Amino acid sequence: MLPVGMLVGIIAMVSAWYFIPGSELFKAPYSHGGWGLFVAALGLAMYAKRQFDHVGTSVRPFTKTTDLVMSGPFKFSRNPMYLAMVIGLISVGVILGKIAPFVVVPLFIMWIRKCFIDYEEQLMETYFGDTYREYKSCVRRWF
Repeated sequence: MLPVGMLVGIIAMVSAWYFIPGSELFKAPYSHGGWGLFVAALGLAMYAKRQFDHVGTSVRPFTKTTDLVMSGPFKFSRNPMYLAMVIGLISVGVILGKIAPFVVVPLFIMWIRKCFIDYEEQLMETYFGDTYREYKSCVRRWF
């Protein structure tokens, strides 16, 4: 569901770039830096997923979580996979170079927070109680 949501976000960004006139924020060669940012976002997502695989719990939203992952990128962000998606969308905006595509980023953030993060945090408190509350008090949601 989430990778599809990110793909929809990318399509919306490309559509905004194509159909909405606006000034360029990033011109070549600077816009090419977005590719490096995209690779970094992909690396963060893969590293976070590896932490889930290591403890044998699912990364799929709304499925039973069997373990609380607090290692790797989860030491710095409670949601590094969501953060990676946001960074990925920002990188697409840099690649496209215009301001209009960036409108999608805050909309995506609001969508994942309302539809995924808030619910998942409630589940984590239910499953892991004080351990999760302590983790939540020490580690930021994004970074």
